Order: sequence, then structure tokens, then C-alpha cells
Amino acid sequence: MADASPSLAQLRAEIDEIDNSLLELLKRRVGIGRRVAAAKGDASGPFLRPGREAQILRRLAGKLVGADLPVPVMERVWREILAANLARQVDPVTVVWAPAGAEALVDLARDRGGVSTRVETVNDPATALAAVAEGRATLAVLPTPELAQWRWWPLLLVDSPLKPRIIARLPLFGVRDSSVIAGVGIGCQDPDPSGDDITLCVVPRAEGSAVDTAKTGDGTVQSLLAIDGWPSADALPVGAVSIGAYARTHSY
Repeated sequence: MADASPSLAQLRAEIDEIDNSLLELLKRRVGIGRRVAAAKGDASGPFLRPGREAQILRRLAGKLVGADLPVPVMERVWREILAANLARQVDPVTVVWAPAGAEALVDLARDRGGVSTRVETVNDPATALAAVAEGRATLAVLPTPELAQWRWWPLLLVDSPLKPRIIARLPLFGVRDSSVIAGVGIGCQDPDPSGDDITLCVVPRAEGSAVDTAKTGDGTVQSLLAIDGWPSADALPVGAVSIGAYARTHSY
């Protein structure tokens, strides 16, 4: 009996057919992304939608349970697609403050922005925040604010309508290695909800539930709180100042 298994040439032809289909679908998706940008109407932005991106990536990750395709591989592919769409609206630039011990933040920023994003490093957190506040960067990446050894979050307590805010957490999906330094993305825009989020705010007093505390020049204690969900302004603690929110990290 003849061997009915497909030949190597047949398998390669099948792969070529799938590649052609994928390319057509990618072209279609990028085209729709251009139409979405046109439908927004406001050429001044905001261009980043980290909450929407988290919704997309979580939904796709949920479809990979039991599949041979690892979630990190899927995310890398879709990050490039999302970044390509962003690049049709703006020249994306990410600035990174990666102090000694947090050098991995540069790689996290590159993974998030893809090849369409220019990544630059800076020497201090104030320079990173100024870059987004002044429109020289679309995103700044800094160590996640609960890491007290690099306490920079008091810099977000500025009274300005253009003040930078935390809008994303990097990485979106959890990692098993607890030594990996997480980061946050900061933009000069309001964060957008993903459906499963953490809100960050600061209150002018000591709080037992604080993830970090800092003292002002006059000795006043400020507490950084991480609150589950997306509470409205009137649901925040008394005296709280919101400094941003981000999609909760998930593990798959």
C-alpha cells in the first residue's frame, strides 16, 4: 500500500498557502486600523490605548489554552501589529529610565513598542516624565512604583492638566521569575479601562494598606495606594490624588 502521509513538498506548500492568507489578513487588519484612526477624528490623540490592547491580548491568550503556540509568542506578534497601527498615526517614541538593577526595562519597552517604536534611555525619572509632558515621547517606561529603592512616583503629584499619568504595566502577562523587574508606562493622557484594572492614588497620610510611603519637605507622609478596579473619582479615598491606572497582570 502506498504511503498516504503528505510529502515534505506538500507540507511546505500548505505552509506557503497559510502564509499568504496571514499576509492578506494582516493587510486587511492594518487597513481597518487606518479607518479606526480616521473615525477618531482628533489628530491630537490620545493615540495610545493600553486598556484596549490588554483586552485584545487577554482574549487571544484565552484561546491558546492547550495550544502549541505559547502566549509570549502570540503577544510578540500582536505587539508588532498594534505598534504598526500606532505608527500610522504618530511617530512613536518611548523613553526609558532603567537604573542599575532595572536594566531589563529597556527590553520590556522594546518588546512593547516593536520595531516601529524608537526607544531612548535617559539618566533620571524627571527627564523621562518631562519627555512625555512636552510631547517629545509618546510613552515613558520606569520601574513599577511599589519598588521603593527607585521611589519616583512623588514626581507625578503635579497640579497641571497635562500631567503625566501611569497608563500601563509591563509586562502585561505574568512571569514565573520573581526577580524580573516590572515597569509601568506613563503617558500624558488619561488611562483607559481594560475591564480588570488597578487604580493608583496617593493620600496625604499614613495608610496601613499603602504599597509605598514618602515624606514631603515639610514632613507630611504620603501613601501610595493600589486599589482594585476602576473606581470613579468620588469612590476614591478622601483626599486622594489619582496618578493613573493600568490593566492587571494576568498569568497563562
